[in-house]
Amino acid sequence: MRWIEEPNNNFPKWPEHVLLLDQNEPLAPAWVDYWKRILTEGNALPRGSRFKLNIEIYVRTFEEDTCSATAKFYNSANRQADEIGVYVLRAGHFTLLQEKGEDDTTFGRRQLVFLLEHYKGLKAALRSAEVWTLYEQINSTQPLPIKLATTNGWFEMIPDKDGFGDLPYEDQELLAGMEPSKPDPMAQLTAGVLSTAKTTAIEELTAALIQFTPPHFKNIHCTIKEGVEQGQRALFYKIECPEFPDDATSDVNDRVHRAATLLVQQMAPQPGTFAGVAIQLNMQPDGSWQRSVQSIGSA
Repeated sequence: MRWIEEPNNNFPKWPEHVLLLDQNEPLAPAWVDYWKRILTEGNALPRGSRFKLNIEIYVRTFEEDTCSATAKFYNSANRQADEIGVYVLRAGHFTLLQEKGEDDTTFGRRQLVFLLEHYKGLKAALRSAEVWTLYEQINSTQPLPIKLATTNGWFEMIPDKDGFGDLPYEDQELLAGMEPSKPDPMAQLTAGVLSTAKTTAIEELTAALIQFTPPHFKNIHCTIKEGVEQGQRALFYKIECPEFPDDATSDVNDRVHRAATLLVQQMAPQPGTFAGVAIQLNMQPDGSWQRSVQSIGSA
């Protein structure tokens, strides 16, 4: 077991800190060493650069695949932290080949169980005495949510409790022995946007912005403009808080984009006709939010 450094040619600011395991080395001690480096170096980050830790296992399912676990810190603007690289654990333990003739649903269920078993080992290493002290140290100044990836989404580790957070619904179906439901294109378009008949696009966009922005944003300013990207109609965002100008972002998550897309489609169905919109959300003393919306100019 040894650490090496590898440059990331696509994203030079995020070099890869790689822990290599030889073929016959056990995984459990490697998880411990992996956690030690992540938590020690993560604790040195500014608080705004360690709002979340995402860990994903890439399973080798075909002979030509590679396999590894990767861990990345995200900042308060929900972007990968610039001050630190990616932590990679590269080991053959993450190999699960699809058997000849095995259907995708059966293999998907087997792969999900395989991932959860590895995440149990990852969590056990975190809760070991020599690692837990480091976790408590990084968690003492600011809680560090840890998100784990499956093939269908993300769920929360919850380090101080037994078990995990809720799995994505598709994973729950797989574990229950059911084939995941066939996706409804219209339901996918409006998922999280029109959950009830009374929910409007602007109300859902408001809720999405509040959820997306960091907790210290008490005044949210969002501008949405229309443009063209790769020959297609596209939306461009700027989300900021006047009190924290360094945390402004132009990247949004899927929920914000879905809600904004539906709002723009309702306001200006034809490309090139959307004048742009400015949304301001201000938290009130009772914890509620006051909203104002106005056009910001000609298309």
